[in-house]
Amino acid sequence: MNYTKTLFIVALTLFTSLLFAEPVTLTLTDGTVWQGETGNPISLVVKKGRKKTTVEGTLTRNAGQFIVVTTTSRDQVIFLSDIESVSTETNSSTKAPEEIESTNDRAQTEPTPKIKPKAKPEAGKLTKGVFLLPLDGGVGEIIRSTEIRELAEHADQYGPGQILILDINSPGGSVLTGVQMRDLLYDIRKRHRVIAWVDRATSGGAFLSFCCDEIYFRRSSNFGSITMWSGNFQGAAEPEMNAWITQLEGVLAKSSRTPLFAAPMVVFAAQLSYDIDEKTGEITYFDTTEGEFVLSDGQSVEVLSITSEQAEHCGLSDGTADTLEELATLLNLDQWEEVDEEGRKLASTWKVTLEKAGVEIPELYGEFGGNVEARTNGERIMKQIKAGKALLSWAKKLGESAMNFGLDDGFLGGPDRIAAIKRQIKELEQQR
Repeated sequence: MNYTKTLFIVALTLFTSLLFAEPVTLTLTDGTVWQGETGNPISLVVKKGRKKTTVEGTLTRNAGQFIVVTTTSRDQVIFLSDIESVSTETNSSTKAPEEIESTNDRAQTEPTPKIKPKAKPEAGKLTKGVFLLPLDGGVGEIIRSTEIRELAEHADQYGPGQILILDINSPGGSVLTGVQMRDLLYDIRKRHRVIAWVDRATSGGAFLSFCCDEIYFRRSSNFGSITMWSGNFQGAAEPEMNAWITQLEGVLAKSSRTPLFAAPMVVFAAQLSYDIDEKTGEITYFDTTEGEFVLSDGQSVEVLSITSEQAEHCGLSDGTADTLEELATLLNLDQWEEVDEEGRKLASTWKVTLEKAGVEIPELYGEFGGNVEARTNGERIMKQIKAGKALLSWAKKLGESAMNFGLDDGFLGGPDRIAAIKRQIKELEQQR
């Protein structure tokens, strides 16, 4: 594969890594075995093609096929297959772990660690309540950050450890607004358990799901196809695609899923397969077709999109549930019982707001352009100014969704119509 695997992610802090240090064994492709623990300062020589780079930082996570290293400037995901050498950087507070010399006898080395399924909390062990937020529509078009943030703030009143369920039915949406929601969800996950329960989740909807702690499917779910388009609805250029793959790899790593799911969901040529250990159920992923189960052979005319059955088999989903009661069982709850209907109320109120905006905003644009009844020129100008200010008020109320009503602020690289409205209001005020 020629796409980049190095990425920026939001990982565990150094303090957390030292506090909860775990033993780590890394087996490199040349047979070298390195042993240490999370929290160790390490130095790596990473080779991609003919290019070699040195990465120095703190080992903050081992996920089997890749590790996370926190450097002074960022967090990096580094695949074991790209590591040429690894050594321990000692300091006064860290004991150097044992480093074992390379051997050519691969049969004597330990197998590469494999990604293990995430452990679920035991029933009754957490003080928790359930809050559900229906998210139905395009990301940035109808689904926006405001309702997610407000539900999290509402759950905060009950203390940390609450369960926030995002009931997602989305065909896609804006990449940049999706990235904004990613950062919001990362923050919420620090204090609550965030669940994606998906019906349809393609493109932006799938990206939003990956930003959650866990993903559960309905049996009819379709998931994936996280493509990226340029402003003229043409496929984005290769550098943009590679950068988007890097973004998505980081999201997957943050949610304890293999980053190898990223590229096949973005570009046609990427490959993905996996093996399942019959005894342990552990899954090993490959960015080739060497695994027993092939999800993407790199020959399809479509990017990767999978069903609920495939998702559960390959470890992408945490389970399948069509009803609230089935979902409660998967979440290790005794029964389905929501704390209140705050999430449903937020979604309902937002739906009414959008319907009202669809009626009022076109009328306001007409009035702002001078389509008003007035006896004098001064009265006409006053009504135009009033309509312009009402449009600005709507833009603030709609947030990320304002662009869908022509109230762009230039965030996505388009025209800044908000600034244009403000300029026109000042011009009108000078004419009074």
